[in-house]
Amino acid sequence: MEKFRKTVKRRIAISSGMTLVSLVLGAFNIYSIIFSDHSTATHSDGFVAGFQFGLIISIFGFSLFDIVKLSLAINDETKLKILYNKENDERMKTIRSKAGMPLIAITSVLMIIAAIVAGYFNIVVFYTLVSAVAAQLSVSAVVKLYCLKTM
Repeated sequence: MEKFRKTVKRRIAISSGMTLVSLVLGAFNIYSIIFSDHSTATHSDGFVAGFQFGLIISIFGFSLFDIVKLSLAINDETKLKILYNKENDERMKTIRSKAGMPLIAITSVLMIIAAIVAGYFNIVVFYTLVSAVAAQLSVSAVVKLYCLKTM
């Protein structure tokens, strides 16, 4: 159980890093919205800025929720055992692996961060990355639902 406890601590550190990154990006987004030239702004610029801010807030919220959930589990032995059993369920491991879950989640988060950063420079790249993430997650969700029904 100590090995799993170290894994949970590492996850808390990763989520803390995501929280910090989202705070920095959020501050930069607020700064760029306040000090941008509104006379030359288009409707698309406002949409991208709002969408970026929403993504940043979502990343912040999910990572903060993850930190709280894992911190509560690390302090309570029964919650830690429940988390361990939930993560090591063989049926769910097989379903997650067929849906490509560990890699899909990581690449999706990285692509969202890349989309947020790219949105400051090129709107086309922003739309392309967001569309790619939506398609990637949709396909993964369909595969996971199919596997849940058939396995």
